[in-house]
Amino acid sequence: MKKLFTFAALSILSVGAMYAQEHSMRIHFNDGTSTLIKATDVAKITFESGETPQPGSDKMVDMGLSVKWAAWNVGGTKPSDYGNFYAYGETEPKTEYTIDNYKWLWEDWNDDPTLYEEWEHYLKLGATIAGTNYDVAHVKWGDQWRMPTREEWTELINSCKWSWTAIDGVSGMLATSQTTGNSIFLPAAGNMVDADHTHDQVGCFYWTASEYDATPEVECRNYRANLDGNNRSADGYDYPEVGFSVRAVYGPAPDPVDDFEAPTEAVDLGLSVKWAPYNLGAFSDGSLGIYLCWGEYAEKYYTHRYNYKYYDPITDSYQDLGESICGTQYDCATRCWGEDWRLPTAAEMQELIDRCTWTRSGYNVIITGPNGNHITLPAGETMNYRGKPTNSLSPVDTGYYLTGDAATGTYGNGKPKSDQCKGLRFQAAEGTHGLYDMYRGVGVQVRPVHK
Repeated sequence: MKKLFTFAALSILSVGAMYAQEHSMRIHFNDGTSTLIKATDVAKITFESGETPQPGSDKMVDMGLSVKWAAWNVGGTKPSDYGNFYAYGETEPKTEYTIDNYKWLWEDWNDDPTLYEEWEHYLKLGATIAGTNYDVAHVKWGDQWRMPTREEWTELINSCKWSWTAIDGVSGMLATSQTTGNSIFLPAAGNMVDADHTHDQVGCFYWTASEYDATPEVECRNYRANLDGNNRSADGYDYPEVGFSVRAVYGPAPDPVDDFEAPTEAVDLGLSVKWAPYNLGAFSDGSLGIYLCWGEYAEKYYTHRYNYKYYDPITDSYQDLGESICGTQYDCATRCWGEDWRLPTAAEMQELIDRCTWTRSGYNVIITGPNGNHITLPAGETMNYRGKPTNSLSPVDTGYYLTGDAATGTYGNGKPKSDQCKGLRFQAAEGTHGLYDMYRGVGVQVRPVHK
């Protein structure tokens, strides 16, 4: 990466006079080091504007950390540029940053405190938006460019030497790696609240890609990095409609997988496959385990279209994961329990329906196979946006379970069911059970089968 030479004062009467007097020049760098060069070794002196070529490797700075860091802000073209301000999860700048023009608001929300809390006004976009279609760095720069997580910001903060300085007349923080010696400059662009540009040339405010990790029943906020001459941390959090800067990193997006201990053996019901003795994430046949969406393998505390991993909010479309995800990288049972386990196919679930005896046990069902062995499926409803099962305030009677098969056919308007998958639905009290086309982005239970 090119070093820019800055001179506190430089008087050059003539190059010839310098040569005659055998003068030397000392060049002082921003990190406190200097070097001495004989004037007779200098052919000419040029002053660079500070602009780094784009695109190219100069855009990426190796700070010796888990990810590479961008040399300038998203929306900028050089280190001293402010770039653009972005609301959390938005990919375009605005002139005003208000809750009324924030893009990801829940349309069904109203301000009746007996029905809804303040945080429910917002669509919570997931524990991290790194590498998703809500990630402005990924959307604008592509490849593995993305927003840094809170942990990656903390890594940068703790691994660098920091100084308050100015480049091109712009104040900000210079972070110098203690490993590689490379530096990045973070301009003190301040932030945008409503139409007001605040903290200009005073503080550096940057979005992380991480949601504030409290329980769902709190106001919706997201972590930010805040840096100035006295303090540096990624512990603060703010409302998503506020406009902050974004500094990109380069590297694979985090891919969390819930790791659970698999059963030591499966239950033989006398069918074509053996079934797990309990749900994924559970440790007994009567407990619910975790709620998962089709193709995902990490639990979320709330599920809806806008935080479904394979939904694109920009094009309102769904990623095609194939006709069946059984045993693939999208199979939560395989990812969480290992290669001996997978999601059941729709045909295997139908076999469970057709060849077994279903008996109500409270609001669960006991399923007895042709050979007399049995498993218990607890009823858990679905996980909704408010972070609790549907009908959680009344007796939970209905159970939903994933299969690995996509739904087939079309809706009445001819649109393919690309947002649906095949699942099991049973109602214990009514004694009904059958295959069911369910929305892929809703969290339900999983009962794996042994491969």
